Amino acid sequence: MSTLFPKLREAPTDPYYDDPKNRTVPADARFHNANATEWCFTSFVDHTKCLRLLGEKCECCRQFEKIFKAICPNAWVERWKEQIEEGIFPVDLPEPKQK
Repeated sequence: MSTLFPKLREAPTDPYYDDPKNRTVPADARFHNANATEWCFTSFVDHTKCLRLLGEKCECCRQFEKIFKAICPNAWVERWKEQIEEGIFPVDLPEPKQK
């Protein structure tokens, strides 16, 4: 056996990570660089727009939420939410859907 390429040990399994709902977000070809700042912001904006257009009960918006909650710093999200409330968010958002 070559010592240059030793046999790799098998990675331990963890039931938490084996569950598909606990995995991280999949790669997005639009954001291929290591810096995830733009991906974070775009996902937050997409989630906000989705909720406003389709309503709070729409399950299809959860994918955007999963992404921005996984990669955005909480302080940024809180700041963006405050900006939306104050009407100074840098992106034009649609009016919320009427109930």
